Amino acid sequence: MPKNIFLKFGFFALLFLRFSLALGQPIINFSDTTIKNTEFILSPFSLINSDTINLDENDILIKDSYCAKGQPDVYDALHSFQSRKVDGFGGFLNDKINLGLEKIRLKGFKSDIKKLYIQIDSYTLDVYWFAVVGPSSDNHCYTRIDSRGSANGGRPAVEKQIPSIHLRHSKLIPVKLLEFNNDVLQYYDWKGNKLDTIKKFINIQQYFYKYYDPKFDNVIEITTEIINETKPVIIKPDIKKNNPITYRVKKGDTLSKISKIYHVSVSTIKKNNNLRSDIIQIGQVLKIR
Repeated sequence: MPKNIFLKFGFFALLFLRFSLALGQPIINFSDTTIKNTEFILSPFSLINSDTINLDENDILIKDSYCAKGQPDVYDALHSFQSRKVDGFGGFLNDKINLGLEKIRLKGFKSDIKKLYIQIDSYTLDVYWFAVVGPSSDNHCYTRIDSRGSANGGRPAVEKQIPSIHLRHSKLIPVKLLEFNNDVLQYYDWKGNKLDTIKKFINIQQYFYKYYDPKFDNVIEITTEIINETKPVIIKPDIKKNNPITYRVKKGDTLSKISKIYHVSVSTIKKNNNLRSDIIQIGQVLKIR
């Protein structure tokens, strides 16, 4: 290929790079075993506008978020959509969606999870999720949601966990709702310390299943008895008793916010840390349990 073509290509590439810098887009050096000395331009994180999610009559939109930043093993915490055994941290997605399903049954309909959207902000380590629950369109009454996942373990690590959650709901029929698969740029090491260079991604995979009870397939009317029988059970995290739970305070934290993350009262946190007021400092380590 003629030399001048290479020169022209390099010239236009340089112009594109300068134009991107002028727009204020962050550029990071990316290198691993397959790609070296390459610069990638990052698009800013864009959160779903919940007002654009279509809802049918009687549908309910449930949305929430949680932040893994400041947690031990941050990338494990990132996919703790419900809660993890080691310390109880999580977004309690299952509990919140199951309560939404109950609200649909209270309206007199068989309930279903119609949509589930998940977004992860790689830099802030915030996880956002949106679920649409509403009347079932396939005659099944879905009463539960559950999931299992892995950080960097890939499909094999996730699939070997699936039989355990199906066994947990042995009287119900599972239907796969979502295979979440997202490569998250690794800005931090696993302890949460910010890295000087961005070298790779952390792959987050999570399989979500919704469960229906087949004995309600031939039911026409949702009665009080059915509502009571399918009432969601809030499962408390199975936390290791001998493992103390601590939390390092970050910017924007309050005792109220921290208490909601760990499902403990503000008074308990204050008692565990001999606090006389609600004032806490950035970097302060609090004993939760």
